[in-house]
Amino acid sequence: MKIRHKISLVAISGLFLVVLCSGILLRLFFMNYADKIENSIVSQNFNRAMSVIQREESSLESTVMDWAYWDDTYSFLNGTNSEYVDINLEDNTLTSLNINYMGFYNLSGDTVFAKAYGIDASVESSFNKELFRIFKNADYYRNLLFSPDPMTGLLIVSGQPLLISISPVTSSNREASNNGIIVFCKLIDQKFLDYLKDVLKVGINFHTSQDPEILEALQQDNVMLSSDHTILYIKKTTDSVTSYALINNIQNNTEIFLKLDTDRIMYRDGLAIINYSSFAFIATFLIISILCLRILEFSVFRRIEKLDGFMNCIRNKKLMSKTISLPGNDEISSLASSANEMLQELDNHYKEIRINEERFKLIMEATNDGYFDTDLLMNKFNISPDLLKYLGYMNHKGYLDYDQVINIIHPEDKTLFRAALSDCFKGNDEKLMVECRVRKSSGEWLWLQCRGKIVRYDDFKNPKRLIGTISDITQRKNYEAENLYLSQTDMVTTLKNRTFVEVLLEKADKCTSCNSWIIMGDINGLRLINDTFGHQEGDRLLRGIGEILKNCCSTGDIPARWSGDEFIIFIKDNNSDYVDILIEKIQKECANMSGYQTPISLSWGRANKDRLHTDMKAVIKLAEERMYRNKLLESRSAKSSILSSLEQSLHEKHIETEEHTRRIEQMCSQIGKRMGLSQDELDEVALLSLLHDIGKIGIPEDILLKPDKLTSDEWEVMKTHSEIGYRIAVSTPDLAHVANEILSHHERYDGTGYPQGLKGKEIPKLSRLLAIVDSFDVMTHARQYKEAMTIESAVLEIKSCSGKQFDPDMVEQFLTILSEDSSVDQNLLNSLPRPEC
Repeated sequence: MKIRHKISLVAISGLFLVVLCSGILLRLFFMNYADKIENSIVSQNFNRAMSVIQREESSLESTVMDWAYWDDTYSFLNGTNSEYVDINLEDNTLTSLNINYMGFYNLSGDTVFAKAYGIDASVESSFNKELFRIFKNADYYRNLLFSPDPMTGLLIVSGQPLLISISPVTSSNREASNNGIIVFCKLIDQKFLDYLKDVLKVGINFHTSQDPEILEALQQDNVMLSSDHTILYIKKTTDSVTSYALINNIQNNTEIFLKLDTDRIMYRDGLAIINYSSFAFIATFLIISILCLRILEFSVFRRIEKLDGFMNCIRNKKLMSKTISLPGNDEISSLASSANEMLQELDNHYKEIRINEERFKLIMEATNDGYFDTDLLMNKFNISPDLLKYLGYMNHKGYLDYDQVINIIHPEDKTLFRAALSDCFKGNDEKLMVECRVRKSSGEWLWLQCRGKIVRYDDFKNPKRLIGTISDITQRKNYEAENLYLSQTDMVTTLKNRTFVEVLLEKADKCTSCNSWIIMGDINGLRLINDTFGHQEGDRLLRGIGEILKNCCSTGDIPARWSGDEFIIFIKDNNSDYVDILIEKIQKECANMSGYQTPISLSWGRANKDRLHTDMKAVIKLAEERMYRNKLLESRSAKSSILSSLEQSLHEKHIETEEHTRRIEQMCSQIGKRMGLSQDELDEVALLSLLHDIGKIGIPEDILLKPDKLTSDEWEVMKTHSEIGYRIAVSTPDLAHVANEILSHHERYDGTGYPQGLKGKEIPKLSRLLAIVDSFDVMTHARQYKEAMTIESAVLEIKSCSGKQFDPDMVEQFLTILSEDSSVDQNLLNSLPRPEC
């Protein structure tokens, strides 16, 4: 179906639905509105009709009361006024009172006098019978006699509606007892009904409940409306609205229906307006639709047909350079412009595709990558000629069969390659992704990555053709292997690192039948070595121990560095004798290590996986506990050995250092006793005298033994020996208590010393004493860079530095003790130079 037909069909259908829905909605709206208005009018008409009837009843009741409460009427009923009838009850009396019946009845209900006017004899007879029936009801008649007010209402007799009013008769002052009743009656004749019709503008009539019309109306499903506690039965036809209202008669019985007929002028006029409007609406929409379709024909349909013809021409003739022009500023014109742009882009893309094809061909020729096209049914692997040439397997056929391909694949990768290819053969996976090693004709192994996809199936849905690319990933694999090595290897010792061991331990946990052993080792005093000689010396020691572990362990054992100074050895499927022999072998090799400034000592612990230690974490924890237990036994002797070694190394570096420390120790001990130091302080100052320069072990020899004056940079290096000594002391429990004194032995009393710039009493007491004795000894003994001073010159220098470099109080005590106290070793003083005479 053409688009013009579709749009026309949609427009006509839409028009029809709009008109239909509008008509239905408008009609429903009007009907609801008309019903509400008509129901309201019916209710109003009923209220107006009842108002007129009640007004007539009130007028009739007022008239009967005038006659009933009159002494003449009272006397007449008593039989004492014989002239009452002749004087008052003539024909013109009923006419003047506008009534049609007048009757007087005594206490027994018997007729005293009755007169009718303008009533048919049959109606009069029926009326008298009805009154007789009413009055024979003793209770009802008694109520009439003794009622304080008249009783007025409607009554239908022989189909004739009447207004009737009954009142008890008494004297004018109403003091006498009632002696009868008086009845006035007025016919509701056609004249009265016409009067009501003129007043109310509706037809009105009265019916009894037994009237066939009433019975039919009550049986039908008519609308019921409540108005002032009265139910209205409404029956609607095209021309009129008939309503029935049930009202009480004079006996208060619901036997009378008031019928009102209302003309439906508004309803008929509204329907006419709706019908005329609908026709006008349809005609207008038809005209508009025709005009719109004609406009669409020229502005849309013909332009779309032109564009469609153009696209068919492009599709059939492949003329990508052709263009179309559709003037305008709408979507169709934009679509034509987009089509021109699309064709231009397609033309450019076709050119680019040709260029890319040429480029791809050149790239494939220039690189070692290639492609393959596999006939899965014939097991032929058509490989790009350049790649075959690169691998060294060029042949006249231009392809390799399945067996030839399998033969050049590495034995460890053949299973993987067969499984990947089998998944494609069986249709389990339409894509091929496999990496394997392939041997070149020269014998060199390359890593190749094959990626492909099934592109053709036979009639039975079996894979038939597999196409993909082959890339040389040897360099990437080498990088991956290098990264794997770096991630699993400790760079200092070249042993495996903790990451590798943790993965190994997870695998060992899964092997329930494996007899796994863990050996944990810890280097004693590594921190002391690092603090003293620097981390380079510590790393050299770690490398040496790593080499010992590699040489001592068997092929299946895995030695690794666990943490800073800890090593771990994982042993699988071996016994405790082997483990003990291995530890003993490693200890011997470590004891034989030479070329290090300190003796080498390691603490060891071992544990194996058994029924009490079922996971490797528990095994490692047990091995660590045993290692630390062993370390407690060896640590004191190891550190003492290291400390002695350090002191020896210091003396070997500088022969004067040993003499210098011995003199200071003796002088500090003797002067300390004279100054009243405690025994603990004397022990500390003796230890401080021996080791205050222990940090110089970490100073390069070219600076420490330099005969000339140090440069500023060299002096900065030299000043670090106090900090190095502090770190050595802190890491050695036997020296920790003099660590602060070692750190502060070059502080000056005025705060200009190093390394912390302490001032006055902030400097430890023993450091202040050592500073005086050390300076005195240095001044009075020759060095490579200076001559020795005389005692007198040294004393003068110390005095001049009192309060600046030295504690003035201690200077005073020192000089006093030096000159007067005989407890100072005279051999020390005699060895000092004296001034020449």
